[in-house]
Amino acid sequence: MSDWTREYEPDAENVAGGLEAAQRLEVEALAQRIADAVGVRRIGKPFTITESASGVRTFAEGGVMVWYQEDYRDDVVLVLRVQHFGVRHSDS
Repeated sequence: MSDWTREYEPDAENVAGGLEAAQRLEVEALAQRIADAVGVRRIGKPFTITESASGVRTFAEGGVMVWYQEDYRDDVVLVLRVQHFGVRHSDS
């Protein structure tokens, strides 16, 4: 585990508001695994102002796709957009 965290940008409602609770949990688990991996990859790499954030990156696993940015200033993965290709359950 790393000290890296994940956050929605601009907020959860705008990024993942249309997902069901179970789908949202899948997205959040994937985003945290990405944050943990970035934290490991960044071990020993000093922060420099010229590299304060990554460009937009994508990662997909199973039926979940996440667009994110790595913010090296705050050790956070910013989840910008998500797509869940899983089965949606109707409310009827």
